[in-house]
Amino acid sequence: MKKAVPNEPILVTGGAGFVGANLVRRLLNLGYEIHLLWKQSSDPWRLENVRKKIIFHAVDIQNKKALTSLMKKVNPTAIIHLATYGAYRNPDVEKMVDVSIIGTLNLLLASRDIPYKIFVNTGSSSEYGFKEKPMKETDLLEPISFYASSKAGQTLLCQAFSLEYQKPIVTVRPFSVYGPYEQEDRFIPTIIRSLISKKAIKLTEGSQRRDFIYVDDLVGAYIKLIEKGDMLGGKILNVGTGREYTNDEVVKTLFKVSGKKVLIEKGTFPKRMWDTPHWVADTSKTKQLLNWQPKYTLEKGLEATYNWFRKSNPQ
Repeated sequence: MKKAVPNEPILVTGGAGFVGANLVRRLLNLGYEIHLLWKQSSDPWRLENVRKKIIFHAVDIQNKKALTSLMKKVNPTAIIHLATYGAYRNPDVEKMVDVSIIGTLNLLLASRDIPYKIFVNTGSSSEYGFKEKPMKETDLLEPISFYASSKAGQTLLCQAFSLEYQKPIVTVRPFSVYGPYEQEDRFIPTIIRSLISKKAIKLTEGSQRRDFIYVDDLVGAYIKLIEKGDMLGGKILNVGTGREYTNDEVVKTLFKVSGKKVLIEKGTFPKRMWDTPHWVADTSKTKQLLNWQPKYTLEKGLEATYNWFRKSNPQ
C-alpha cells in the first residue's frame, strides 16, 4: 500500500463538516499536510482538538480568482471536495446551486492547471431517486428533490470536466453515513440522545429502509482513492454496505448495544417525500476497483457511535 509522503499537501473543502472532520483526522494521522478551504462564518468545532495541525484558508468557493491564486500557492497532490449546502429539508435552491454547481465549477477551473494526482468529488446516493433494486453507478439518475438534483448536476459536471481536460476526477456516492460528529438532529443521533436522556422515540409508521454506512468505512474509501491516485479518473463509485435496514431495526440494535430501552411512539413522526422501502448500494464496482469493503457491521458501527455520543453528552 502506498504511504503518504511526509507533508504531502491535500486541499479539502467542507472539511469542518461531519464527514470532513473524520476524514481530516485520518489524513493527519497518515502524515499529510492538510489545507482546509474555510468559510469564516462556519464553526470548526468538530476540529477543535486538531485545529493547530491544519492550515486554514479563508477563501470562498464562489471566488474563482482567489481560488486560482490559492491553488497555485498550495499546489495540492489531491483535492477532496466535500463542500455542500443544505439537504432535503432545506428549500434554498439558489444556495444549493451556488455551492454544488457554481462552486464546483470554480474549483475545477481554479485547479485545472494543477498536476494533482486525484480530485475526489462527493456526490450523493440521492442522485438515483427511487429504485427497486440495489443502485448501480450506471443507473438512470431520477432525483426527487432540489438537493438531489444539484448533486446530480455536480457529478455530471465533474464527469464532463474529466473527459474534456483529461483530469483524474472521481466521484463517490455515499449512502446513509453515520458516526461521530454527525449533526444532532439527524436520525441516529436523535435516537441516541433519546436513549441517553430516557425520552420516547418518535418513528414513522412505515418500514423505510436505508443502507447505513459507518463514517470510518467511508473515510477508508477516500484513503484508498488518494492512494490509487490517477488510476481511476472519470469513475463514479458507490460507497455503502450493500445491506439495508429499517428504522425499527436500527432502534432495536441501539437498544442492544446501549443496554437501554425507551418507549417507541410509532407513527408520530411524519413520513417524508424521500422515504422508500428500498435504498441500498450495489458496491461491486467499488470493491473491485479499490479493493475496499466495509469493516463495520451495523451493530459494531452503532455501538461505536453510541459510545462517542455518550462520552460527548454525559447525563
